[in-house]
Order: sequence, then C-alpha cells, then structure tokens
Amino acid sequence: MRSFLTDGKTIVWSGLAFVALTIGFGIWIQQNDLHIIDEISDPDQIRAVVEAMTPEQMSAHWWMTLVLDYFYPLAYGTFFAGLALRYFGVSGIWIAVPSIIVVPADIVENTIQLFILSGDFSLIWVKAIATPIKLVSFIVAALIALGALAFAVYQRLTGHEQGFEEK
Repeated sequence: MRSFLTDGKTIVWSGLAFVALTIGFGIWIQQNDLHIIDEISDPDQIRAVVEAMTPEQMSAHWWMTLVLDYFYPLAYGTFFAGLALRYFGVSGIWIAVPSIIVVPADIVENTIQLFILSGDFSLIWVKAIATPIKLVSFIVAALIALGALAFAVYQRLTGHEQGFEEK
C-alpha cells in the first residue's frame, strides 16, 4: 500500500481528482443555491439548515453527497497520505495518521448526511461526533501535505532527492 500511495503518479492523479472534485462542489453548490451541512456538527443547526431547504435543494445536496462527496475523501486522503509518506521518510507513517483518520470519518459523515437529507434525523448524533473529527483531521492532514509540497519544491529546486529521513 505504501508503494502505491507514494508513487508519483498516484500523488498527481489523486491531487488532480481532489482539485477537480473541489471545483465540482463549488459549481454544484452555486448552481443549486445550497447551504451545505458538511461542516455543521450541532444537531440544532443541522435541523435548521435542512428544514430551510426546498425539496429541490435537499435533493441536490443528497445527490452531491452521493456523487461527489463519497469520492472526495478517497481523493484527498490518498493525496495527503501519499505526500506525508513520500516526503517524511520513516516518520511518514505517523505523520500520515490524520490522513488515515479523516477518510472513514468523512465517509461516516456522508452516510449520515444521506439519511438526514432523506428526512431521517435519528442518527444526527453520529454526525455531531464525526464532523469535528473530520474537520480537525482534514486541517492537520492538509497542513502536513502543504509542508510536504513545500519540501518537494525545495527538492526540485536544489536537486536533492531524499525525504526528511532516510527511507
């Protein structure tokens, strides 16, 4: 698995998928005038946002979650973990932990959102737990990935080819 994640082609393609899906979200949200519930963890706020949606907006959010948001954590998780593993040497496995945590947290959140957007709020308490885990681990993983990208640029400019530690 490590060799797949650290392969340059895997990192490039997962990075491109991450960017493309991010753009896709922006277009989908704009076209459907959505206020999404992806970053909301408070059950009362989630209910308020969903109850304020038109049936068309709920449907658009449901389809966006199914069509785009299930692939999103796979794309950014692969990208973030690949960068951490490739550029942080033997410590990379520990540095990649936030990338490993965020993927299942986001998938759980997406699944609960499909229930919520279908009118079933019985598992909203799971989203109240999964969303903060997703957000914190995403931010940490993204910052690590930015550090790895900066190191990759440094390597490219200086001609060095090793990570921070011997692989």
